[in-house]
Amino acid sequence: MESKVVELETIGEVVRDGDSVALGGAWLCNHPMAAVRELVRAGRRDLHLLSLIGSADVDLLLAAGAVGRLTFSMVTLEAFGLAPNLRRGAESGTLELEELTGLSMEAGLDAAGRNIGFMAYPGLGSPPTSDLVKLNPEVYGFVTDPFTGEQELVVKAIRPRIAIVHAWRADRLGNAQFDGTFGIDDDLAKAAEIVIVTCEEIVDTDVIAADPHHTKIAGFLVDHVIEAPFGAHPTSHVPCYTFDAPELLDYAAVTTAGGEEQERYVAQLATESEREYRDRVIGSRGPVLAELARQARVLEVAR
Repeated sequence: MESKVVELETIGEVVRDGDSVALGGAWLCNHPMAAVRELVRAGRRDLHLLSLIGSADVDLLLAAGAVGRLTFSMVTLEAFGLAPNLRRGAESGTLELEELTGLSMEAGLDAAGRNIGFMAYPGLGSPPTSDLVKLNPEVYGFVTDPFTGEQELVVKAIRPRIAIVHAWRADRLGNAQFDGTFGIDDDLAKAAEIVIVTCEEIVDTDVIAADPHHTKIAGFLVDHVIEAPFGAHPTSHVPCYTFDAPELLDYAAVTTAGGEEQERYVAQLATESEREYRDRVIGSRGPVLAELARQARVLEVAR
């Protein structure tokens, strides 16, 4: 079978201005940050970004002016503070926002993955008590239950054109494995038209086949595979490394300041390669972040 392995720079060719792009990961874990940095380098604009629980990935694309619309449940830097660029966009009204509950986003993606138009969603009560239903009539609707005659809340299928996720390892055919948090990355892969998997390492198919329980995304769903070491940095990627607290602190300070300081930060990312980014930002901290992840797993087993 034909190899799906491409270079990181391919992302800038696949993702077009105005595309709907769903990003994987959740909280401070496993976001496809190398891909996000490549979108910054490519100068993409007016993206419709979808993120269940976004972090620095979403905020960085906002800082770079790449996002025209955001569908989300939450975007946070967690212990490192709010997402400054999301807040600025929301307060100024310059960013089109579509806020949904996390479970309704999952239901919408699940519907798309099953190739149906909508999914029942009773999570907001019956009748619904949340204003999100009124604010998003293009997402939430009602159908009549044919068995009871009751009105039931449903969520429209959510079909992003592109999904980008970061995996532990993958083979050249796109079979992707995870050994830690992977959020709803598998649902994104089923729902999207085009699926891009970045991974810490590309391995032989025999390695994947010998360890099948770690395979969360099947190769037939994947269009492009990209090897990107430290591809989730500065967020964590278990089992390879923890999140990079010093870099996240620096990022929070720069983006909270905004203005010229943030512009310089984005400009540097936009003009350096991913290898140059790793050398400059991660450098000697890489082994430390890896050891912290290893020790955390040892402590977990010991407990």
